[in-house]
Amino acid sequence: MKTQPLLKLISALIFIAIFIVSCKTLYLRNNYNNVNQLIHQTHDTIQTPYLKAHFKNGDVCIFSDKWTIDTAQNTIKGGGILYDFNRNVKFGGLLTVPVDSIAIFETNKRITDPNAGNILALSILAGLDVGLGIYCASNPKACFGSCPTFYINPNENFHHCDAEGFSSSILPSLEKGDIDDLNYVVSGEKSFSLYMKNEALETQCINKLILKAIPVNDNENAYISDEDKFYLTGNIHKLNKAFIDGNGITYLLANADKNELFTGSDPRNMAAKEEIILEFNNTERLFNPGLILHFRQSLMTTYIFYNTMGYMGNMVGDMFTKLETNIKTANKFQRMQDILGGIEVYLWKNGEWIPQGSINEAGPIAINKEILKLKDSCPDGEYKIKLKMTKGFWRIDYAALTNIKSIEKAIDINLQSITKMSKTNEKILKAVINDKSYIISMPGDMYKLDFKLPNQKQKYKLFLYSKGYYLEWMRHSWIEDQNIAKLKYMIDFPEKYFKTEASEYKKYEDQMEEIFWESKIDCNDFSYYDVSLNK
Repeated sequence: MKTQPLLKLISALIFIAIFIVSCKTLYLRNNYNNVNQLIHQTHDTIQTPYLKAHFKNGDVCIFSDKWTIDTAQNTIKGGGILYDFNRNVKFGGLLTVPVDSIAIFETNKRITDPNAGNILALSILAGLDVGLGIYCASNPKACFGSCPTFYINPNENFHHCDAEGFSSSILPSLEKGDIDDLNYVVSGEKSFSLYMKNEALETQCINKLILKAIPVNDNENAYISDEDKFYLTGNIHKLNKAFIDGNGITYLLANADKNELFTGSDPRNMAAKEEIILEFNNTERLFNPGLILHFRQSLMTTYIFYNTMGYMGNMVGDMFTKLETNIKTANKFQRMQDILGGIEVYLWKNGEWIPQGSINEAGPIAINKEILKLKDSCPDGEYKIKLKMTKGFWRIDYAALTNIKSIEKAIDINLQSITKMSKTNEKILKAVINDKSYIISMPGDMYKLDFKLPNQKQKYKLFLYSKGYYLEWMRHSWIEDQNIAKLKYMIDFPEKYFKTEASEYKKYEDQMEEIFWESKIDCNDFSYYDVSLNK
């Protein structure tokens, strides 16, 4: 007879019984699902602190409200219950958990230890929106969120930012780099400053921040492609005509004025497609054509992402851990994005539409400014281009043709200094220089980034490279939306889900943009570290 597992189970049950009699804490039952539901009950989400540690091997530990972080040993210690992969009790009592063994933490308690960044970087915070006094009551699925936002002028931020970093990197395993066109040319300046903000309820983990500069002369510009190639460009050929469903929309796309084309989604199918026709005339001098597009995503992806978290409900930590550690599950979620797709570009030539490529930069906040090098040209100077995309998934601000002169290699400019709360911080600066370290940016944080430019006599078009990931906080109201069956339906049958959810999304679509921007955190008035919650 194997006595060791039995002894562990008896020890765990004794530990639970002691908790019931003496502490009257959360752990009233040894069944994982019951305990998990109990700690997430919406009326207790703030009052009763908890910490769940989801192991990379599938185990999970639920700590009581008394745990400590040992930053020197990189461990968490405290009383709790350890469950195995199948959620059977392995051990109950005092536990020491190495942080390196954890995929995701989940807690409703603020972590304010300045040395606990490695724990914050893996933590989903649940229910803190209520405690922090931040609400999106009219539409919780439209709250502001996405990634770090960057501003050249920190005060010019109403419904606008100059760049947003790594929008699709919602987990540590999805960390990636992102290059954004700052749409800014410097000339004769010694330095350049940029402001990075966390204006959402999310933990943002920034690994790299590099300014990229392309030398340009008068009448030249530079653009980034979807493949992260930098193209030096010359003369611009303006749009002559644009149509959608036979209706003229030239006035919306001829100028980069933030007056965007947005048609709204199909009420029967969120993945339904639409086509835009662009016409350019008298472009005989266009020898190496490139299509310039200014665009951003709508809030459809935000709605889908928040719906996904809502369906996860009190299992959000378990599900995110599975996404983090299981490639097959992650690929299923990616399939939804693949169905919605990017902006496909076609050129009319010799009586047929010839594919030229696609543009697919994620993010609903900053307007992306990208170029697509056309594979074919029209010697007669008459260009007819078709954009095919998911209806209501994209907002298009500007379209033009340009002549590509060359592919350029950017000059990388590293940070000279970082300022937070009016104080230069050498520790944070070292974090973005060291590949293994991160800036951990919490809601309300704002950083001033200073770069020293290489040559005052040269004009430069500036771009920002940012690398990292972010963890969205679990909103208090979403926990009540738990629906694991619908989550499975969404993942396994995304085409059907987009049809059945279309009418529900349509109810909120028109108001989402306003609610999204209005729910943005003001970094001048709010700080995650200054509120009194859970102190």
